[in-house]
Amino acid sequence: MAMEQWLTSLGFDVTFGTSVVLRLLTAAVLSGILGFERTRKLRAAGLRTYILVCVGSAMAMITGLHASELSNHVDPTRIAAQVLSGVGFIGAGTIMITGYHRVRGITTAAGLWVSACLGLAVGIGMYAGSFAMLIITLSSVIIGEKVQTRYIARSNLMRLYILFEDAEYLRSFLAFLKSENISIRDFEQPYIVGKSFAATFILKVAANQKHIDIVGKISAHDGIAYAEEV
Repeated sequence: MAMEQWLTSLGFDVTFGTSVVLRLLTAAVLSGILGFERTRKLRAAGLRTYILVCVGSAMAMITGLHASELSNHVDPTRIAAQVLSGVGFIGAGTIMITGYHRVRGITTAAGLWVSACLGLAVGIGMYAGSFAMLIITLSSVIIGEKVQTRYIARSNLMRLYILFEDAEYLRSFLAFLKSENISIRDFEQPYIVGKSFAATFILKVAANQKHIDIVGKISAHDGIAYAEEV
């Protein structure tokens, strides 16, 4: 039984606008759970990105369904297929990898895509759903950023980009990590330029160790040319 039917059976007056808001909120909650799991593992696409993409998808489908109700000749899936696929090219242009292998622009790309969904909804006259989507989107971006930042700062996992002056210093660095009770959980994107060696490490640290202190110790270690949490 659909949620709207269940609420109606309980005596609630579920209007079209209320139904749209419920669907958008459900999309935000469910995608937020998935996004937080990605944030917990320090992935580039996390809480905010997942919510934006899912809410945008939900609004695109709702808009298509509403269009089909207004005109029997409209295929409700064509809106998502035609418009949103084109916006994807614009979003891809905003994603970049910096010199320190920090992925930037994923949330911006998702925001552009959501904006396209919002435009479709406004264009077809779904004003209640449009404003609900705007509030949910802004909340996910603003609150989601604070949640991600606070969680990552307190997490026992940290993602570090480290540039070694020479690959030979890697062995002493591993010994240093062991002495500090820090273990390596993952190892990403290694590359060598001349004698220099760089890689992104995902480290597991003790609960009482502050990330900023660890970065400072690693930066001061012999043979480390640069270290940054990314």
